[in-house]
Amino acid sequence: MVSKRGVILVAPTLHPINSMNATKTAAIFDIDGTLVESSDFEDELYVSAVRAVLGEVPIREDWSTYRHVTDTGILRQIMEENHISEEARGEERRRGVRSKFGALVRQHFLDGGACRPIEGAVDLLQNLRNDDRYEVGIATGGWSHTARMKLEHAGFDLQHVVLASSDDSDERTAIMQKCLHALGNSFQRIVYAGDAEWDVRATRELGWHFIGVGPRLKGKCEHWVEDLSNHETFMKMLHVRLPGNVRLPTNGVAHC
Repeated sequence: MVSKRGVILVAPTLHPINSMNATKTAAIFDIDGTLVESSDFEDELYVSAVRAVLGEVPIREDWSTYRHVTDTGILRQIMEENHISEEARGEERRRGVRSKFGALVRQHFLDGGACRPIEGAVDLLQNLRNDDRYEVGIATGGWSHTARMKLEHAGFDLQHVVLASSDDSDERTAIMQKCLHALGNSFQRIVYAGDAEWDVRATRELGWHFIGVGPRLKGKCEHWVEDLSNHETFMKMLHVRLPGNVRLPTNGVAHC
């Protein structure tokens, strides 16, 4: 799979401010490179799944050159560029790639393959979920079945977790919004943690606060941590003072 990568979401109806959430922070996390280390096996397995179903189609080495860096978005563009999407079996082949990729990831774990949590990630998420000041969600460009496999293998508790994925949309911003809307109608502050430049762009487009995680974003964003081991530092970044010109839209969601 693509470690950083579909129903198009309709614009949400605006709701009255939820007073229970109006003082809370929504903390939403990417998965690959943010919560787990998966790039050493996932990219290769994604390419293998695509070619097992579509044949030896050209696939770009740089995922960032695709329009939407999500599992569904990249696959859709690969099919378009190889004139596959217009065929009657196009949707069947997309489902086939998704299924094959899931089987390959599952076999990777059965064969003893690793998927380690980013240092400190398991405890941080659990602490946030136990704290009434936060609502915690996961928004990933990956498909939901492999996302859950990786998180469970890495030791995360997924009971009652809110997870939005590339099964929800081709577009990363739509996936992130889907996660937010599942958490509630209104928050004092919205924070997204990710590890890639496409995460930065998506967060900026939505007007959310961003925390960069890992080596790829070092020196490229205002708020950055090497990993999630220093909970005190991360918690301070969750509450960095907002600029004076921050506005609250009519639905009560903070653009920060």
